[in-house]
Amino acid sequence: MPKRRARGLWFAVAVAVAGILCGALGLSVVLTGGYSVHRMDGTAMEPGLRPGDRMLADEVAAADVRRGETYIADSPWGLHGSPVFRVMALGGQRIACAGGQLSLDGQPLDEPADRQAGTCGRDFDVTVPPGRAFLMGDRRATVTDSRLHLDDGHQGTVELARLTGDRVVWHSGGDSPALPGKLVGAALLMVLGALLTVPGLLAAVVIASFAAARRRAPADPLD
Repeated sequence: MPKRRARGLWFAVAVAVAGILCGALGLSVVLTGGYSVHRMDGTAMEPGLRPGDRMLADEVAAADVRRGETYIADSPWGLHGSPVFRVMALGGQRIACAGGQLSLDGQPLDEPADRQAGTCGRDFDVTVPPGRAFLMGDRRATVTDSRLHLDDGHQGTVELARLTGDRVVWHSGGDSPALPGKLVGAALLMVLGALLTVPGLLAAVVIASFAAARRRAPADPLD
């Protein structure tokens, strides 16, 4: 019996340790992944992002900024706070509005209908300098974006460094996207860790308590 209890105790401890390691690994992915949580203010990205929606953002290098993605910009054009924009064009790309049609590198941009209204209230033709981006909000008729700063010396473009802190990878709301695979994996690891740790620790405590009680009990001559 003592040997069996000892084996059971070691097994329970091993299960608990495995659970702790799984949970720690999942937590480390979350903590070291550069993720941050934000709250959407304003209506610049309606209808996809509405005031009060929660946003999950991650850090990216300037070389990893992609056209079409949504970013929380670092006070471009002296705007207060951290407004949210969509990257419409990157260095070397030509974005233009002419005759009410938005185009990229000479090709009409196929966008959802709810973004098109008010896009080309003013004609422009911008070739984005290297290391910069042309930004627009999704609610084009009312948002302050690159189109309203065409005469600022940079044709309304902003440095990529203003975007690398916060790329929106998930948000709450009606059109909420799926969580990034890395975060899903981390969450599964933490859940698995809890499922292993709690029963393992409970089993270890029960076995150790039973063993201690047996040691305190008078010896049974028939045992």
